[in-house]
This record gives sequence, structure tokens and C-alpha cells, in this order.
Amino acid sequence: MSTIHRFLGDTTTQDYTWEGVEPLEIHTEEVRQVLKHVLVGPDDGAPNFVIRYFHVPIGDNTFYDKHPHEHGIVILHGKARVQINQEYYELGPLDAIFIAGNDIHQLVNIGDSPLGFLCVITRQAEY
Repeated sequence: MSTIHRFLGDTTTQDYTWEGVEPLEIHTEEVRQVLKHVLVGPDDGAPNFVIRYFHVPIGDNTFYDKHPHEHGIVILHGKARVQINQEYYELGPLDAIFIAGNDIHQLVNIGDSPLGFLCVITRQAEY
């Protein structure tokens, strides 16, 4: 069965929320207050992929990570320094990234406002 999660937020205030989607706060020593929203996933009956939205506060970052599954990422707002293996890139709104499986990767918010991006992974990956 298909599912719709209507956008309830306000892009002018960078409040990104969706109907029926509870954000999960990621809070560790490495990642302080990143919010993850699963927009399409197993709870929606999606058998092959997961779409997530990440909200990264000013000065925060995603995990420094490496794993077998690939990612497709689109920056929605903010400014990011993206590491892929030993290369670094500065990206902004509507830039797209493909991260191959087993590539080291991390996104760091280097802007003066929150960073937000969509991330698509395979259903088999831990989300």
C-alpha cells in the first residue's frame, strides 16, 4: 500500500517536519544533535529503498563512516564539507552526491545555518 507523509514544516524557519514521521535524535560523542527522519522505509512497506532526511545543526557533523551499502544524497539547505575517502568537497543546496559502498564518508556543517539533506539507501542497509 502506498503512503504519503505531507510536509508540515516551514522552510523559512528551517523547521523540517512531516506528518506521521517521528525524528530520531542522534546524540553521541561524535555526533551531537543530528535529527534523522525516515520519510519512506519499511514502516511504509517500501521493499527496496529508504529515503531519510537529516538535519545537522551548525558546527555538527554526521558519522565518520564506512560500510558496504551505497548512498544517494541531495543537499536541500545549508553548506557542507563532504569527505569521500581522502578527498574533500564543499557543497550547497541541490548538489547531489553518490557515495559508493565501502568509501569513507562524512558530512560536516560548515555554514551559519542548519544543514539538511535527503539520503537514499537500499532497504537491506541498516537505516
